[in-house]
Amino acid sequence: MIDVKYHRGIHLPATDLWLDPWDAKPLAFVSHAHSDHIAKHAEIIASAGTARLMQARLSGERVENVLDFRMPTVVRGMRMTLLPAGHIFGSAQLFLETDAGSLLYSGDFKLRPSLSAEKAETCHAETLIMETTYGLPKYRMPPTEQTLAHMVEFCRDALEENAVPVLLGYSLGKSQEILCALLRAGLTPMLHSSVFRMTEIYRQLQPDFPAGYVRYAAGEVSGKVLVCPPSTNRSLMVTKIKKRRTAVLTGWALDPGAMFRHQVDAAFPLTDHADYPDLLRYVELVQPARVLTLHGFAAAFARDLRERGIEAWALSEENQMELSLRAVTQASSTPSLEKPAGPNPVLASQFHAFATLCDQIAATPSKFKKIESLSAYFRTLDAWQLPIAATFLTGRAFAQADPRTLQTGWAVIKRALLAVSKTSEAQLREISRMHADAGKVAFEILLDRTAPAPFSLVESRAFFDNLERAGGPLAKTELLQKRLAALTPIEASYVVRIVTGDLRIGLKEGLVEEAIAVAFATSADEVREANMLLGDIGETARLASHRELDRATLRIFRPIKVMLASPEPSAQAAWCRIAESGSPHWAEDKFDGIRAHLHVGGGRVEIFTRDLKRVTGQFAEVVRAARAFPHEAIFDGEILAFESGKKLTFFDLQKRLGRKTDDDLFLGSSDIPVIFKAFDLLHLDGISLLKQPLRERRKTLKSLTFPAGLELAPIHEIRGVADIDAAFTGARQRGNEGLMLKDLASIYAPGRRGLAWIKFKKELATLDVVVVGAEMGHGKRSHVLSDYTFAVRDDETDALLTIGKAYSGLTDVEIEELTEHFKSTTLVDRGRYREVRPEIVLEIAFNSIQPSARHASGFALRFPRIKAIRRDKTPADIDKLSYARSLVNSA
Repeated sequence: MIDVKYHRGIHLPATDLWLDPWDAKPLAFVSHAHSDHIAKHAEIIASAGTARLMQARLSGERVENVLDFRMPTVVRGMRMTLLPAGHIFGSAQLFLETDAGSLLYSGDFKLRPSLSAEKAETCHAETLIMETTYGLPKYRMPPTEQTLAHMVEFCRDALEENAVPVLLGYSLGKSQEILCALLRAGLTPMLHSSVFRMTEIYRQLQPDFPAGYVRYAAGEVSGKVLVCPPSTNRSLMVTKIKKRRTAVLTGWALDPGAMFRHQVDAAFPLTDHADYPDLLRYVELVQPARVLTLHGFAAAFARDLRERGIEAWALSEENQMELSLRAVTQASSTPSLEKPAGPNPVLASQFHAFATLCDQIAATPSKFKKIESLSAYFRTLDAWQLPIAATFLTGRAFAQADPRTLQTGWAVIKRALLAVSKTSEAQLREISRMHADAGKVAFEILLDRTAPAPFSLVESRAFFDNLERAGGPLAKTELLQKRLAALTPIEASYVVRIVTGDLRIGLKEGLVEEAIAVAFATSADEVREANMLLGDIGETARLASHRELDRATLRIFRPIKVMLASPEPSAQAAWCRIAESGSPHWAEDKFDGIRAHLHVGGGRVEIFTRDLKRVTGQFAEVVRAARAFPHEAIFDGEILAFESGKKLTFFDLQKRLGRKTDDDLFLGSSDIPVIFKAFDLLHLDGISLLKQPLRERRKTLKSLTFPAGLELAPIHEIRGVADIDAAFTGARQRGNEGLMLKDLASIYAPGRRGLAWIKFKKELATLDVVVVGAEMGHGKRSHVLSDYTFAVRDDETDALLTIGKAYSGLTDVEIEELTEHFKSTTLVDRGRYREVRPEIVLEIAFNSIQPSARHASGFALRFPRIKAIRRDKTPADIDKLSYARSLVNSA
């Protein structure tokens, strides 16, 4: 088959022909005249329509090989034929015939009939290179006639109301389709200057192209339909039309929130690209032996084709995984797209296979397919490799119970990337702004800039061990730089992701546990329980592979996860749950402190937080008290700020909180003393109590004598809703958040959020605030602005004063809508964080509000969460500082 490569465009090395490259080339086929497909090439091959439109859009001298449709022509010894693509007027597909085989390049195309472009045609080819802009099954466009009819109806309704309908569509292609439909409906299109210029060229090249449109003239828009590029929606030309109705025409109108994103009154799904059914139909018509996909959802569509028995691979830099995966998994049966001379170190690199698997997982939406891929991979690993890979797949360099941290931040990563890539800091900063993901940044900046060598999983384990031991940022930078220089970009991407502690591939630890169970034919519950006890997914995988999960036991000084509770919104709802269970419960105060496990024994004391961080050194008074305890034990409880017999607030406890290093979560201060409130006992004198019912654990706990500084949490009997309400009132009077309602028969299930424990806490009043800052999120939200800084209004000056930050409570669709809005209303772009115009009003719930110097308002909210976007309110309606002040200590 014809050899195909990709680097900012498709390259056919045998003929040195480029297909729609981004950058200027000696010889390029230009499929159509959209600005993202043209460049200042020395020589081009194009249709007559594309060549003429390109002359109007891109000045300069070039050699033009203008080919007629359907007429085989030899150019520089290559036999080629252009076929209409149906995308816009003049858009062409390239059919190439060589001794190595035949190839059809679709360019952008659509199969549906068009009012302003030639109808697409196809032919058989061995290799098909096709665009996949709408390559997901959800993108199924309604009939074009129906969409255009709705558009015309929208315009007529606006005109009847004496409003000016404004239709937004790209000036080349989409706008001509729109005006043809308007003219057929008897309406008069008035064209923005850029649309008018392109349409005049259409008329020069197509004598039968309809007339009747007019050029935009200020003050003459009444009774006309204004057709503009989308970028003009906030321009003076449009905004000065006081009474208008705006609509955007785009295939992305199928996505929820399209109207909000574009800030329009309507969105109609009209596109110049093939939708998902037509992409499949196109492949059926061409009948290729091999399909290469690019643009849009290239990897996802290629996978769909492979599942249908068609060889297909994504062909673009952002989907390098597809080509790499093929090289790793099918090298023995299928010739690779890339044919390097000599041995290929990538094929011998175990870490490359690991990174390729991660990219495959990231591109797989199905939970079951993720598990299937993971389990198959686990079965290929030996006893040394399996624990390493399983640990890495949780995004950590070390086991969760391992207290070591890499202490390697972005500054070290940045210096290493700059040294290896030999690029400027400005270039790195620009790439970082595009991705907001260190792994993607590493991949892009290291493309074609490293000398890869085999890298085994055992070597990767040793590398992270050495990186942790390296003293200081200079030593760490040197070590990381040396390693990145010897990796492929995809390997470097995942080394960096593990360093940052975030793989960002949509893989939760629970799925890794399920994959281990499937791989080694054992129970998922047994795997989960072993991992909870060990705090080490790698060791759990190793035990599962040897059928030895029963060896996982609770050990003192090895942290485990805390048991969690499920929330209920009211006393009535909580009691209904209790009544349904048929088991007696009691109530404990839900303390407003730091949940922790306290390990005591043999003169040693360790304190671990709920995320298994060791914080022993930050609470010296608890350690001193615990050393006086005469038994070996593990307690579950809460660290509370407590002075002179009075519990202080979490905001007081915050004065003890401060990040010192990656190892030390808290920085102690004798100004705010603390105590440890024990409410459960997990281990006593060498015996695990996890499987004992709560009533028995409590009985044993109550029999112990506690030294000063360690206290037993009180409990309250619960017989009905009134008891819950009374206990809740008492808890709030004692300065606590609410209640924990616990089943007396419950065993202790580390890490589980089941139905045995219930948490009940009422919200205070909510605040209406306005967003003044938006920040990129993390994990699956690393590409959206999901963290919002918000403000209330000063009573006297009317100034906006920040009072908190929230990131939970909204749906993914709402976050996507807000992301588009905040990008368009950015005042200052600081990379990951943007100062934005104060327009979006949110309703914020919270647990408490206290004085704080962290925000300009002088107050901070405890556990703020977004209840709703208040689309019915403007920034003038938000709450005043005086109202926020009135809520202080109201609990």
